[in-house]
Amino acid sequence: MPDVFEVLGAAHRNVEQMLDRMQALIGAPAELRDQGGSLADPLISAVLQHEAAEEQYFWPTVERHLGDGGALAAGGIEQETEGKQVLAELDGMAPGHAQFVPLITKFDRAARAHIAYEEHQVWPGLRAALPADEANGLGARLASATQSGPTRPHVLPSPAALKAASLADAAFDRLRDAASARDD
Repeated sequence: MPDVFEVLGAAHRNVEQMLDRMQALIGAPAELRDQGGSLADPLISAVLQHEAAEEQYFWPTVERHLGDGGALAAGGIEQETEGKQVLAELDGMAPGHAQFVPLITKFDRAARAHIAYEEHQVWPGLRAALPADEANGLGARLASATQSGPTRPHVLPSPAALKAASLADAAFDRLRDAASARDD
């Protein structure tokens, strides 16, 4: 069973690969116009599902197990909220729109900074503080929550609000995705 760091690390590498593909298209306007939307939608879905799971399970664990966990979690959640606001602007935007490239570029920088924050500032302390059985259990909860998380932007005021609304939002998102032929 993968632990929390393996689950999150795999999600981070997946997001970085999608961002790399999107950045490669930015230099090719015709390809960006043709493929940008088909890459942006899965990126948006993957990031939102990942962040919803983190806000429900990962950040509360950081708060409980680390002396400075409250500040670390607040910093991480603030970064995630800013990223979700950019994704909300991108959601449904055509790749030919004048703001598409600036928003993708802004999100790319923010996402990579957030991944570095988690992996270099949060993970080392949590690795030392979290017993292996808890790390494995948290990994399982994160993997499950990611699969059932929302696929479209929902900027909610707190992790508690997110947890309460997540299943309903996810179900509604999947209906919208099916109706619009959008792949998760």
